[in-house]
Amino acid sequence: MYIPAHFQAVDRTLTFDLIEEIRLGTMISCGGGLDASHLPLLVRRELGPLGTLVGHCARANAQWSTWEQSPEVLVTFVSPNTHVSPSWYGTRPRAPTWLYAAVHVRGRVCLKADRDAMREIVEAYSNELEPPASGWSVESIPDYVEKLLPGIVGFHIEITDIKTQLRLAQQNGVEDRLKVLDALRRGNATQRQVAELITRLAFDEAGNLLR
Repeated sequence: MYIPAHFQAVDRTLTFDLIEEIRLGTMISCGGGLDASHLPLLVRRELGPLGTLVGHCARANAQWSTWEQSPEVLVTFVSPNTHVSPSWYGTRPRAPTWLYAAVHVRGRVCLKADRDAMREIVEAYSNELEPPASGWSVESIPDYVEKLLPGIVGFHIEITDIKTQLRLAQQNGVEDRLKVLDALRRGNATQRQVAELITRLAFDEAGNLLR
């Protein structure tokens, strides 16, 4: 991923927080020709030198059958994103642009296709993603889960490289950044989500990321 210097983020905690916030990754591999699947993924920050992603896919998805022979994959995560109108800036002339946060993860897939490993992955999804007050859990439907397990394949992705881009208007002066932020806050639902990203990941006048 091409990342201009002022959009680059190297804080690993921030990166993993973004992955967990976005959650849905596009998993790209080229074992049987270029292929991609959109999968929600879990993060294991301390598993492996750079961390590990955990997930599962449908057994009917032919992509997984190529991973043992070609385990190298790229997984991309993209936040809510939006167009920026030149009319929002105080400076002139300006061109349209696009705002987003993105993480690219490269890694090696290890299939976890035995029943116990797949059950563990399914339980982890439930434990981490199910709302605390829902009252639902995998343990409440053990027979149904056992029927589902043959239809999925679990996997771990040991991360070998990870890059993060925060394209949130930080190349601009303070006045223009505030004008863009104000316009986004008054925009549609997606634009308000981008405004919230800018608010949380704001840059000070020196260009330093504020946490």
